Amino acid sequence: MKLNITAIADRMIWFITLIFLVLSLTISFALGDANYGAYVLFVCLFGLIIFYLIREQGVIKFRFTWMHGYMLLFIGACYLSTINAIEPSVALSRSFDIVKIFFMLIILYMCYQDKKSVDTLLKIGMWTGYIVCFYTVYFYGLDYFITVLSSSARIANDALNANTVGLLGANAIVMTLYYMLYDRPRWWNIIVLPTLGILAATGSRKALVFVVVGTVLLFVFKSLRSANVVNSIVKIIGSLLALTLVGIAVLQLPMFSEVLDRMSSMVDAFSGTGGDSSTIIRMALVDIGWDLFYQSPITGVGVNNPSVFTYFVYGKENYYLHNNYIELLAGTGVIGLLAYYSMYIYIAYNLIRYRNFHSNEYVMVLILFLSQIVMDMGMVSYESKSTYFYMMMFYLGVQLLRKGRKNEAQQVV
Repeated sequence: MKLNITAIADRMIWFITLIFLVLSLTISFALGDANYGAYVLFVCLFGLIIFYLIREQGVIKFRFTWMHGYMLLFIGACYLSTINAIEPSVALSRSFDIVKIFFMLIILYMCYQDKKSVDTLLKIGMWTGYIVCFYTVYFYGLDYFITVLSSSARIANDALNANTVGLLGANAIVMTLYYMLYDRPRWWNIIVLPTLGILAATGSRKALVFVVVGTVLLFVFKSLRSANVVNSIVKIIGSLLALTLVGIAVLQLPMFSEVLDRMSSMVDAFSGTGGDSSTIIRMALVDIGWDLFYQSPITGVGVNNPSVFTYFVYGKENYYLHNNYIELLAGTGVIGLLAYYSMYIYIAYNLIRYRNFHSNEYVMVLILFLSQIVMDMGMVSYESKSTYFYMMMFYLGVQLLRKGRKNEAQQVV
């Protein structure tokens, strides 16, 4: 049987991308005290280049896009923020990290720029979530997780941050439900059940909210496809009622008691009637962020420099502000915030302009995009490699929508 070298190279690109994303999230604690994690990631990127050249028969197809342009603007804003930085070395180090991510993005974009859909990227994101979740179980031990779930506690942050694990699991669950609803159920979909247990053990409020809201949106968008408005309304109401009953039943399980208690405490904190220490600290961090912004509103106090200020308050190293908007506003000022989110504005504009709720991929990309915008209010994401992977996915998604709309217009003419 004749080997299809192009197909094999393409499959290897998929596999190496998956490994790269998993390692970018786990390698810092998987290697322990070893300091060669960056070299491992470099080898992965080098492998992508090799198999890309094999697939394209030695031809390099580089296209400079709006995504690259916006990324360069953000890099410029990061370096500009060093002017007023309290610790310029901290700002320079983080700026160089973003430069390295930029080159990562160039390689990834070259590998996927000619794909006819973003399905491959969606599946990479989904399996990354599952692998990281189950590796976290392996890291702590199954007995530890069982103890956590039975005692209504939450896992420690000795490995990956518990909220990060929860969000990765939530992403994987919602994407699996997407394939079940918009494609067809498969035997491996059962993996959702243990992942729900892992999500509960993380105690992540953001993860639980995303699973609930993401599931509801999947059913709502599915129901909107009916040509009959009355049928669509009936389907939406029926779906929401069914999901409400199932959700109430699932959340009654003892393993969700911790995250529900944390949700209740968060509401108490915002209403001024109490609250848990986590929410109170996050609210205090936002106040610190605003104070830092007022010190240097245009260029900020230096990218990643808010951690310098929080160290004096809380005595913790690399303690970020737990809000991407405030973190960028304080660290890079108005210029940095606009430079970073200009890419998201571009994507949002095109998602609205070329909206197509009959496209399965459009629905999933829209849900993931909205979740990123909302979740950034409770997490710092600008320094994560996986954030830019999803940014690339969103960008490719809108380019495919634009191309499809253009082809439809040409056919009409």
